[in-house]
Amino acid sequence: MKKDSLLTGLLSGIIAPLIGFYLYFLLFFGYMGFNGFVRHVIKNNLAISVLSLGVILNLVIFFVFYQLEADRSAKGVIFATFLYAFVVVYFKVL
Repeated sequence: MKKDSLLTGLLSGIIAPLIGFYLYFLLFFGYMGFNGFVRHVIKNNLAISVLSLGVILNLVIFFVFYQLEADRSAKGVIFATFLYAFVVVYFKVL
């Protein structure tokens, strides 16, 4: 896989919010176990909010790619962010 490619940015942009979701769990709910945390998030309809917080990591990745002049990868991160935005809007409308 090339360093500066749309796929690199897309994969980074998709994985980063999932890492953010897990970091949120570790920082605030590590005492209850991951399965308990997932049940808590689903039960209280917090999944979209927590996942949206994780998308903030995409901003960091975008600026890293931008500073490295990896424009294609930066575009991939933006594309992944829009995918998450569409998912959030879809579930908010339901």
